[in-house]
Amino acid sequence: MRLLFSPPSRRRRLLGTTALLLSTLTLTPLSAQEMLELDPILVEQEEGEIRAIDSSDEGAGATVLSGASTNLRSDGSGDANTALATLPHVQAQRPDSSDAGSNVDDVLDLKPLELSISGASVTENNIMLNGVGVNSITGNASPTTSGDLSRDTGTPAIYAFYGLHSQSQFIPTSFVESVEVLDSDIPARYGGFQGGVIKYRLREANPEKKEGSFVVNYGTHDWTSYVLGTEDGDNPDDQPKPEWTKLEYAIEMNQPLTERSALRFGFSRRYAEGRKSMDPQYVEPWAENDSRSDFYGLSYVNGFLNGGKLTLGAYVTDYSQGWDSDYADGFHVDVDSRNILLDSKYEREWDSLSIAGLEMSNAKLTLRGIYQNNRSSNENDKSAYYNWYGSYPYGGEAFYTDAFSGWCEGDATATSLVGCRTGGYGDTYYKDTHERLEAMLEADVARGNFAIGGAIEHIDASRSASGFSYYSTTTRIGAGDAFDAFICADGDDSCLADQYFNRRIIQDPYDVSVEAWKAEAFAELEQTWGTFSLRAGLRADYNDVFHNFDLAPRLTGTWRPSDRLEVSLGANRYYSDNFLAYAIHDAVPRGLNQTRGHDATTGEVGTDWTTAIDLGRYSYTQGNLDTPYNDELSLKVVFRDSWTDGVWRLSGIYRDGKDQFAASTASSSTSQELTNDGWTRYKSVSLEYEKLWAAPGIAALDSVGLYVSGVWADRSVSNNSYFLEDEGSYEFISYHGQSYTTEEFDGVTGNLDIPVRSTLELRSSWKQGRFGLGIGADITFGYDGTRDSGSNETLTHAVYGSQSHNIYTDYKFSTAVSAFLTARLRLAELQTGTVDLNLKVANLFNDTGGATSTDDNPWIEGRSFYFGTSVTW
Repeated sequence: MRLLFSPPSRRRRLLGTTALLLSTLTLTPLSAQEMLELDPILVEQEEGEIRAIDSSDEGAGATVLSGASTNLRSDGSGDANTALATLPHVQAQRPDSSDAGSNVDDVLDLKPLELSISGASVTENNIMLNGVGVNSITGNASPTTSGDLSRDTGTPAIYAFYGLHSQSQFIPTSFVESVEVLDSDIPARYGGFQGGVIKYRLREANPEKKEGSFVVNYGTHDWTSYVLGTEDGDNPDDQPKPEWTKLEYAIEMNQPLTERSALRFGFSRRYAEGRKSMDPQYVEPWAENDSRSDFYGLSYVNGFLNGGKLTLGAYVTDYSQGWDSDYADGFHVDVDSRNILLDSKYEREWDSLSIAGLEMSNAKLTLRGIYQNNRSSNENDKSAYYNWYGSYPYGGEAFYTDAFSGWCEGDATATSLVGCRTGGYGDTYYKDTHERLEAMLEADVARGNFAIGGAIEHIDASRSASGFSYYSTTTRIGAGDAFDAFICADGDDSCLADQYFNRRIIQDPYDVSVEAWKAEAFAELEQTWGTFSLRAGLRADYNDVFHNFDLAPRLTGTWRPSDRLEVSLGANRYYSDNFLAYAIHDAVPRGLNQTRGHDATTGEVGTDWTTAIDLGRYSYTQGNLDTPYNDELSLKVVFRDSWTDGVWRLSGIYRDGKDQFAASTASSSTSQELTNDGWTRYKSVSLEYEKLWAAPGIAALDSVGLYVSGVWADRSVSNNSYFLEDEGSYEFISYHGQSYTTEEFDGVTGNLDIPVRSTLELRSSWKQGRFGLGIGADITFGYDGTRDSGSNETLTHAVYGSQSHNIYTDYKFSTAVSAFLTARLRLAELQTGTVDLNLKVANLFNDTGGATSTDDNPWIEGRSFYFGTSVTW
């Protein structure tokens, strides 16, 4: 911490009142919209003296939100990540602007929002829970772990694994004490990212007092406005609006055990249910599903007489989501995850310490042992999938069958293509375990401080599947055939009298595993000379998958010419930590592509399948690969103006991503090879301002807070995916006459790059905290982009040959304003706590920002309401 200014006595009294009001609002999590705690902000009064403090000990590249602010900035769904999406250098993964439709499956997906920080991929962040990294080993970086199950999915890709996420613990908003986002100038103690660091801190056990809380929030489609977003404003398929309900409740209790020990327990459940319409050819008109996301937290703390402290933590995320395809009859998948984190930490502090003649003060030693066990599954009780035709009008002769009339109705006039799809891909399982040991020593020395530490970790991961048969292409009987019906072998479910499958992919059961060791070490020294300080660090990382020894220098210089101005300049390098994603992906087999035919005279269908292509294994970890990294230059200026006494922060970031993974130009759909030929570029400039005014005696108003931010960003990538697309999930785009896969096209457009965004928040407290009201808006200014024209054409792709392509055209998107309102009413003040009623309104003005939807998925979510109650004691 450092003193930025010393206010005169009259201002000291005014700011003292301000600080007390802010403390009241911070301790009341359901007050109006709270601001970012920028560097610096007044947050407390201690012994009558107002202290101006930094937002973070990590430096000017950090932004801190309190638990109250996290709760109020979130979208009301209970997902803590949604509170971070409006920070200047953070951007949420956004839907395709040409298909922005929302459906029930999107509502049922309760996994946290994926975030891009400073232009990096959503899988390239280091997300921490109480100081422990909870980053998924595979995340969603590869085609077999990418995307979410949605109505748009249709039939899932045959090798896809759904439900994995970039973080293993799904953190509920109600348990957050604070969250800190480091978007640049990140210290050497943090590694394993190319984007940023998100540090969630949950409330821990506290021996000083007994306390607890209970929270309930509820939302439904009846309180949500849906806008028909198709380009022509029509709904030709008569798709109904999504029908759903959401419920969140959480309870937390802290119990002191002795004067120096305590136990805290928390449980949170987020639950959703809804239904969607099946495609019109299916007899069953609706599919109903539900989902839940449970989070358990248990922490224990014990202080020792010698000054040491032991902290134990256990955290469990238990996630379950049911999904039915509207595109195929009876295709049901249960997406489940159970992720366990056990953490044991011992801390010891000394006022003074001497090691090898080095005199230190305020020394602290931290020893830590961590165990994680993560398991996910996609369970499907059917292991064969059939892509039958109910009617087929092409090829010069119309085809129609009533063989599926019990569950699928074709077009009896055979003027339209009707697919009668059914079955499944069997069960797939994924699990990994982590054992990790950490040690760190930090202390004040000479003109500043230092920190040194290291860690070693063992990871064991496996993936298994029950196997499947995917029947994709049929031969249909025609008038020119010399027989009346196909002759099928007994028990051949892939053959009927009027059509049979001539092509399939067959995958045998498999169980593959990989393991890896990685080691980390860092050292960092910060020293101050007058108005200038320098923080220099070096980080070393090694893993035995790529066998790379990576050195990442971190350097930040800060100049403080006055108590109102601080200027920081940084040069840093950040290395990726996604090495095991490639190892486990490389071990997964892909089965056999087989064909068969029939006797042209008798119509007898062959029972022997001939292997046309052995799809083999993936071949990404070829060796001689360097670890991808980002080089960063950053400038931060923090200034407290003398006119409003508000805090400004100007940030400039430039990143140059090198050695990024990309498929080689010699790769094909059956032989894919990884290289370091990829690259990324990111540059941004942002300006933030915040101020809190105390208003005692002005009507019933207690305080008013203002936060404003604006950011310009530009991002470009050579290819937005490390992988070629997986078999069975190809989609192609035509743009200016060129052929692209969707991943290649993201490389052209930048994908996560929205040029200019702004956020405005105004919050207020009334009647000594009894009422709270906040309003704000997230603004995306108009920009040039692309969108799907709705037309198709056939082009030749360099790898995949002749394919049907969606034609994309240039499009100028208009400015979009997503406004919100947050309100709190205190119903009662109890002897030991409070009872509050809360309201959250998102997208207040129903603004869709010019995004369009498709005929299959026409409804865009607009204004939505969430109501809730919170009780504290």
